[in-house]
Amino acid sequence: MRLTIRALGLAMLVAIGGTIVFQPTNATAAGPVALTDGASPTPAPSALPSAIPTPDPTTTPAPTPTAPTATVFAAVVAPTTTTTTTTSPTRLTARQRIVRIALRQRYDSYVPGGVGPSTFDCSGLVRYVYNQAGVGGKLGGGHSARAMYLWGRYHHLTSRRNPRIGDVAVWGYGSHVGIYIGRGRVISALNPRQDIRITGVYALGAPFTTYIHTRLP
Repeated sequence: MRLTIRALGLAMLVAIGGTIVFQPTNATAAGPVALTDGASPTPAPSALPSAIPTPDPTTTPAPTPTAPTATVFAAVVAPTTTTTTTTSPTRLTARQRIVRIALRQRYDSYVPGGVGPSTFDCSGLVRYVYNQAGVGGKLGGGHSARAMYLWGRYHHLTSRRNPRIGDVAVWGYGSHVGIYIGRGRVISALNPRQDIRITGVYALGAPFTTYIHTRLP
């Protein structure tokens, strides 16, 4: 036999067999809450999250320090040995000797007709440097800028391109000569006011004419 009792519109008491079931009117899908023999309703225990065990600090092993790698300190700690070797000075080429000797005359005085060792005119400087380098026979024309230029043309040694250090530079078709020292620069005996200076090939008042490519190693 099933007996249903409504109370205040809030819940239903249903008597089934010897058990009284308390069923709220807004019961959820989880089902009714059982009341046995008039006992107060006891909510179903909810599942609680399990506690995360806390590690015991006294049992946690201390980290073991990592030993430094041997190669890290090898370059710092290991003793180094140095070997001293004696090398003979490199023998200079004729062109290198020409440039070195010419640079020694820098700031020497310009004197018309000067042939050295401390006063020069333009062709006198070129002739002196070639003689001191031991290659005076490789450049003709004597002590004359114009004669050097004509000698170079006669032997097909002139061009305006691809100079090498030690070549002779000519301006104004033989009005001035100097020595090419590389990187677009020359050294020459300019005049009594400026003496012997390093300039650019195209930095002179006279127009650049050609190089004399002397046959040097």
